[in-house]
Amino acid sequence: MPRYYIDIRSHLGLEEDPSGVELPDIAAAKSEALKVIQTLLSSWASMQPSYGDEIFIEIVGEDLRPVLIIPCSDVKIIKQ
Repeated sequence: MPRYYIDIRSHLGLEEDPSGVELPDIAAAKSEALKVIQTLLSSWASMQPSYGDEIFIEIVGEDLRPVLIIPCSDVKIIKQ
């Protein structure tokens, strides 16, 4: 199974996922990244809305190249 890394990029820099996670495909990696975004946005609910425009989740493949970039501003918070 391929390993994917879910990194967080913002105006503060890049926070790299050091260990990654083994997932069957990019669709599963995207699903995992969306969970990370939900957690981040929920914990950062008090931040200014425009700040979310500056945060991106990068899914990086085993070759350490980005395979998908998701802007946090494109994701809505799901209330639990």
